[in-house]
Formats: sequence, structure tokens, C-alpha cells
Amino acid sequence: MRAEREEVVVTGMGAVTPFGVGVDHLWEGVREGRSAVKWLRILPNLDPEVYPVRYAGELCAFSVDEHLRRHCEVREERSVQMGLVAAREALHQAQLLDDEDRLLPSGNRIETIIGSGHGACFESEVGYGTFFQKGARALRPTTVPKAMFNSLSSNLSIYFGMTGGNLVIASACASAASAIGLGTLMIRHGYADVVLAGGADSCLTPAMFACWTKLRVMAQHDVPQKASRPFDAHRNGMVLGEGGAMLVLESRKSAERRAVEPLGKICGVGTSSDAHHITSPTLLGQRTAIGRCLADAGISPAEVDYLNAHGTGTRANDETEGQAIVEVFGPRGPGLPVSSTKSMIGHSLGASGAIELVVCMHAARNEFVPPTLNCDEPEPAVGVDFVPNTGRPHRVKFAMSNSFAFGGNNVSLLTQRLL
Repeated sequence: MRAEREEVVVTGMGAVTPFGVGVDHLWEGVREGRSAVKWLRILPNLDPEVYPVRYAGELCAFSVDEHLRRHCEVREERSVQMGLVAAREALHQAQLLDDEDRLLPSGNRIETIIGSGHGACFESEVGYGTFFQKGARALRPTTVPKAMFNSLSSNLSIYFGMTGGNLVIASACASAASAIGLGTLMIRHGYADVVLAGGADSCLTPAMFACWTKLRVMAQHDVPQKASRPFDAHRNGMVLGEGGAMLVLESRKSAERRAVEPLGKICGVGTSSDAHHITSPTLLGQRTAIGRCLADAGISPAEVDYLNAHGTGTRANDETEGQAIVEVFGPRGPGLPVSSTKSMIGHSLGASGAIELVVCMHAARNEFVPPTLNCDEPEPAVGVDFVPNTGRPHRVKFAMSNSFAFGGNNVSLLTQRLL
């Protein structure tokens, strides 16, 4: 471990979301305040008696082979496919790939740290379906390697030729944020120079969607685009989504050696565990993660210019998070815009932390904060500006992203615009 603390910058970003393939599509969609929630196409003909919710933030007409130079060996698993495409965009922006999507000679020691809440659930479901419908003899011999939880991180390493360590972090909806936080710490303390970090998740399979339905946390609304309403008085649950986002994290010295212009800086990481209940959040846990993030960055609450909230739209999360924010930052009103982009793309679970960090980076670079869609009657009334329905220009130097998860996992990340 190095004695000095290395500065951690971002040199590449990639995203695959319900708005489409690419970071530009993500930023354009959230900046304009459009909803990407729609009736499900991947799960047609759901019985409304059993499935009162039949919509999600789904990426339609996605073909992985249209976006990769070489054939993708993973044919069933959407999370792996989305992760590969998002990683390709990030690695190209960081100038680490050649025209055939292979690492340039200087980039073969990239560490790969990926977050996922559900893992390769499409592959798992295909395997179980085959077993129960056709019997053990019909199972494919590739089921285990394709369905294992590290499928995404391993496929990223194999496809791009990254020979650094690769691992996956599973901490539910905080998975990608945890991966980015760990990557930041590894670079900061000298264990790595470059880390590909982020996450991907897609749980829009018949069985998994049924399980989420049974959990009774999903929002019900006659109009899909109106269903996700974080911090609105009439919210009644979350909307599922899918997607992936990747960031190339790098020491400032490494970026300078490669003559690559940084896009921003990761300056704070804060984590905590509620140690309370598997699905019920605590004010103390969320407040602690936020506070530790600020302490790690060495800045005061007054210096944060924008906060991308976890903001799921459930009663429990929004009330707890709203209170945690005001207890840390005070009732700053328009001085601290707080918005939830899940209002537009749904909750992409383990991928959400990476997607929302990309949004934070763009909010700072473009000096514009995206809105919380469908926030017609902001609640709770704690003196927080939830940027209802319409985004606005706003100078952002420091932007924070919150990711709070089932299991009591809390992660806050802080980014800084580079002048």
C-alpha cells in the first residue's frame, strides 16, 4: 500500500439503459425528463389477475451483436450482454481498446470489479425450466459456467483480454456502487492503476418478475409512465428496470502517462450496514453512509451541489432517505437539488448505482440537474428541493449519489467536476 493517497479520476463511461445504448441517450433522456417506462414486451400476455403490474423500464430491440465487433458467446443472459456493451463504450472512451475491441498493450492489467443484484438469472431460469419440463438429460453442459454469479465479470475479462483480477460484488441495489467504491479504494491506496467498475442487472424473466410481484413493493398505475413517482405524496411503490453502466477508474498519474483527459473525479466513498432488517431501511444507516462519504472526501455538507437520491418511490425508502438528507445537509431548499432518475428509467437494481453515478458526472459537466418525474406533490416536507418534473441549469462542482439496498447495505459516492 502506498503511503500517499492517489487521486482517482474517471476516464471512460458507458451505459445501456431503457433510453437506449450509450451514455448520450441516457443523459438526453434524463435531462429532458422523459419516461422510459412502458408495457412489457419481453413478458407478453401476463395475466392481469396475477400480475397487476405489467410494465417496467425495459430496453427494447436490443441486439448485442449489433454493438460488438466480435461475436458474443452469451446468448441468453441480458445482464451480461448489457454489461459487455456498456464496458465497450467506457473502454473506448478511455482510449484502452483498438478497433477490434481488444485492449491496447498498455491496458492489459485492468482490474474488473462488477456489481449485480441478481446475477445471470436468465441463464438460471432457462436451466431450471429445461430441468422441470424435459428432465435432467436435456440440460446443457454449459449451464453452470453461464449461470454462475461471476458470469459478467469473467466474460468482460475474456472478451476484452483484461488480465487483472476480476470479481463480482452482490449487495442487492448497492452492488454497482459498492464495486465503484472498492475500485476507488484500490486505486487510491496503490493496489491498482486502472479499474473497470460498474454493474448490470436484468430481472425481467417470468419467474423473477413473479417473485417481485409477490413482494408487493411494485407501483400500480393505469399509465406506466406515471407509475414511478419518487418523493411524491401519491407514490405507491417502485418500478423495475434493467440496464448496465461501467466506468473506467484510473489514478491521475496513470491518466497523465497515457495523455487521457479525465472526465471527473471520485473523491468520496461512504458505506454502512443497517444491521436491522432485511428489507426495512434505517435513518441511522443512511445518514452514516452519507456522513462517512463527506468525511472521506474532506468536504462540508454545504459544499455538495447536487444529490442523486436512491429514491425508489416506496413509502419506507423515500421517507427515510428524505429525513436522512435533511439531517445531514439541513433544510437548504434550492441550494441542494435532490432528484431521482429512477422516476424515468425505473429501478435497475444492482446496476442503478453505476447508472446514477454517470448521471451525476454529466450533471456536473453540463451544469444541469435532472428532474424527479411525476413528483407533483413533493413529500416528505422536510425542506428538500426534489426538482419536480422539470430539470434546470445549476452549477455543480460536487455531486453525490446514494445507493441503499435490501439487506441494509448503504453506499454513498461523491464526484467532483474537474476545473
